Amino acid sequence: MPIPPLYATSLPDLFHRTITPATSSSPRIITLNITLAQHLGLDVDWLHSPSGIAFLSRGVLPEEGRKDTPWAGPVATAYAGHQFGHFVPSLGDGRAALIADCRTDDGRTVELQIKGTGPTPFSRSGDGKNTLGPALREYLVSEAMHALGIPTTRALAVLTTGETVERESGPVPGAMIIRTARSHIRVGSFQYAAVHGGLDHVRQLADFTIQRLYPELSKTEGPERYLSLLKTVIRRQAQLVARWMEVGFIHGVMNTDNCALSGETLDYGPCAFMDRFDPMKCFSSIDRESRYAYGRQPALALWNLSRLAECLFPLFDADENRAIEQAQEALHDYDSLLHHYWLAGFRRKLGLEEHDEHDIRLLEHILETMHTGKADFTNAFRMLGSPGVAIGGNYTALRELFPGNKGHFDLCWTEILHRLTLEKRPTDIRQQAMQATNPRIIPRNHQVEAVLSQALKGNYQPFHDLHDALKTPFADSHDGLDAPPRPEEEISYTFCGT
Repeated sequence: MPIPPLYATSLPDLFHRTITPATSSSPRIITLNITLAQHLGLDVDWLHSPSGIAFLSRGVLPEEGRKDTPWAGPVATAYAGHQFGHFVPSLGDGRAALIADCRTDDGRTVELQIKGTGPTPFSRSGDGKNTLGPALREYLVSEAMHALGIPTTRALAVLTTGETVERESGPVPGAMIIRTARSHIRVGSFQYAAVHGGLDHVRQLADFTIQRLYPELSKTEGPERYLSLLKTVIRRQAQLVARWMEVGFIHGVMNTDNCALSGETLDYGPCAFMDRFDPMKCFSSIDRESRYAYGRQPALALWNLSRLAECLFPLFDADENRAIEQAQEALHDYDSLLHHYWLAGFRRKLGLEEHDEHDIRLLEHILETMHTGKADFTNAFRMLGSPGVAIGGNYTALRELFPGNKGHFDLCWTEILHRLTLEKRPTDIRQQAMQATNPRIIPRNHQVEAVLSQALKGNYQPFHDLHDALKTPFADSHDGLDAPPRPEEEISYTFCGT
């Protein structure tokens, strides 16, 4: 059974505030992730019961979870953050609350969080409520990311609240999403600790983070454990961002308060997947200067990590100069780590097992060709591993995916064929590996918006159908869902949903 979140009981006065989620007039489960619930040890029938719905909607723990454990209710965690480069010293969960920890069937502990609680001490004049569209969007996209094998928070359930919520677009149905994460500790959590509590609070939070996420670092004595924490987080972020780049994912709001130390993708507000490849593609309606465009994500992750290093470095060494030098050395490793993971990922996408020193130039040329040729990012890589194309045969269908510059594609194709002569694997084995790496379907913006539009009218079947398909993104059985948007279907902007 779920138990009180360790975060709240370990850091009782520093980084959380007790809240009481708003009581829904008639909460109703719209979708429940049965597989995830079972993984968390939660009884599905109980979750559908009145006490289970009270747990999901208000964080009311069952008696078994509260036995012998003091518990004051859900907590809104405090954090600071650089939002689009501007520091805000106190942000915190303005519409979310941790409600419990659960032990998974593989022995891990994960947090459960409600998003859409109503006002918290951090709401800053907002209503603290969530709405149906953004809740279902996060459910779809986060579970799609999980199916793609990318570290992410996950969605346990979406509930409607029975309320109508006012937004700029007009009245919309209220909703809650219940999500899981290994931890919701962010770079912004450390920034808050540094600003409001000083070094002792940073140390306490660092010790808790190690205990929760990286217990192997507990064996390291003294200041070295904190430097090891920074190095571990740097490596996890490099891996994560490289995976985003492989699938054309654009986070949209890479503020420090959305950079999780667990290395999980956190916050699915204005996120999107690219259709046509464009290294400067940006969808977020609030990112007016394209700060978090696709091609800028690696650099912005390093910027966020630098803010974490600013909080942690006083723990590295009593000598400030030596501590700063150690932090800088750790950050200098990020570029080589990112390059390593990015290159390895795109080699997999091309089915390249042998290493060649010229691969980086080939990959850059392929991406440039996609850009100038206005090629669909997902479909082009999928087609490269399809029968016929992969063995260097008729590439007419692939060539049609580059309508903007077919001549440029012809030159690039010649380079690809030349590079494939270095490969030793049988063609069919390489093709199978590519098909297992390059998804056929992703949660395309126009398809997501179409099912959300139907859901807002009370028709949830298109949502369920798309969600079921996205569980198997590499399968060949999803006819129609791999189609890029027609011009009239293209989505130019995505919205945060607050």
